[in-house]
Amino acid sequence: MGFFVLKETFNILINMYMAYNVVTNSMVVYQIKKCKFFKTNLGLASTVDKGGNRVFNENDKFAHYYNTQYRTTIYGQGNVGDIKFYVDHFVKDPVLAIYVGPQFEEFIFDVNFEMIDEKGIDFYLGHVLKEVELQHEERIKTNTEKKMEPKKSGNPELITFNPGAVTYDDLKAYMEKQNAERYKKI
Repeated sequence: MGFFVLKETFNILINMYMAYNVVTNSMVVYQIKKCKFFKTNLGLASTVDKGGNRVFNENDKFAHYYNTQYRTTIYGQGNVGDIKFYVDHFVKDPVLAIYVGPQFEEFIFDVNFEMIDEKGIDFYLGHVLKEVELQHEERIKTNTEKKMEPKKSGNPELITFNPGAVTYDDLKAYMEKQNAERYKKI
């Protein structure tokens, strides 16, 4: 039990320092640029010349992932701390696609312009990031619960009683039983 508590604490600490990448359209980035902590950083070139061919730049790992995953080019706009913002000109809806961690887990949120007008972009970004952290923790908990669920063991007797309802686990259990009996005879 103590190991799982330490592991969960470690995962939370890692999540606090995870990289966040946000992809959206130019209209939403225009609102984000009003944040007082926003720094313009146009990022790296999206393609580089290798042997006379233009290929995606692998130095920006997230942009490379996004370009190969969605077959479109994103353009760096800037950052707020460790949060990098990109524009995808093919995104027409006002959404924030937030990618978290080294596996780039995706979280999509509709932009609430009313909240931005009422409370400001700084508050809104904090609100969205808090929501991402909560959803990310839920995903981690559900994944660990799935891993901790005991796997169903097969029924080796089912092969003789009802061969039409046999599953792979049943066959595996039957073979293990046969091997155990074979080695007992030797």
